[in-house]
Amino acid sequence: MDVGWGIFLLALKWVFAGLIYFVLFQVVTAVRREMRQRLAEVPQAEAAAPGKLRLLNGGSDPSLQPGSIIRLQAVTTLGAGRESDVVLGDHFVSNRHARLRWDGAQWWVEDLGSKNGTTINGRPAPPHREQPFAPGDTLNIGDMVFELVR
Repeated sequence: MDVGWGIFLLALKWVFAGLIYFVLFQVVTAVRREMRQRLAEVPQAEAAAPGKLRLLNGGSDPSLQPGSIIRLQAVTTLGAGRESDVVLGDHFVSNRHARLRWDGAQWWVEDLGSKNGTTINGRPAPPHREQPFAPGDTLNIGDMVFELVR
């Protein structure tokens, strides 16, 4: 009878180990499926960046009128140079002044080392460090003032 119980317990141990591996396989499969779905959604979120800048004060740029709306891309560079996505004609705006970036959940502003600086809600933005930027916040670039709207 001891040999019979020994074989039964050995078989039971293998069945239990098999069940553990089966459950682990199911968990890994579910995690991979979830990650594929999330990765597929990321480019759509970046392409549809939900934001616009409304011009509150045009500074010395005569081409922009207060109330003008600028649609933002997932990454938008503001500056006076032609390499910028949004070219601003204000005298106090650097060629590559600031960058706005949508990360899929919120906007970020980075001063690109501009000569006259960038302020968010009246607070200076440190150069080359991204700062959060929410709808309703104001952005000062040169003499120009913008508001983030959805």
